[in-house]
Amino acid sequence: MPREKWGGENVFTPAVDIKDEENKLVVTTDLPGINKEDIEINLKEDMLEISANTGKEKETEEEGYIRKEREYTHFYRAVHLPTSIKEEGSTAKIENGVLTIILPKMKLEEPAKKIQIE
Repeated sequence: MPREKWGGENVFTPAVDIKDEENKLVVTTDLPGINKEDIEINLKEDMLEISANTGKEKETEEEGYIRKEREYTHFYRAVHLPTSIKEEGSTAKIENGVLTIILPKMKLEEPAKKIQIE
């Protein structure tokens, strides 16, 4: 008879896609089975951090005793962004297990200035 695993922790790192559009970056990643309340998104300078923790508990009654099993899933991903981002106007949504984050690019107010060598 195979041994049964009694609970445990799963750690996974799914792929993160970053699409560069004209005035924004669109970041997508698959987080199947994870509720939006369990997801945390942080923006630190040129770094985007996505993390999630979720757990479930299963009770089964068999031959007069109750068995509880717990399973926890942890996800963490940090990616460097290729451009500066404005926090204002950033949005995120999760739909059908796919997290989509929209990050508006920061516009440079002035063109670069040349410095003459003396």
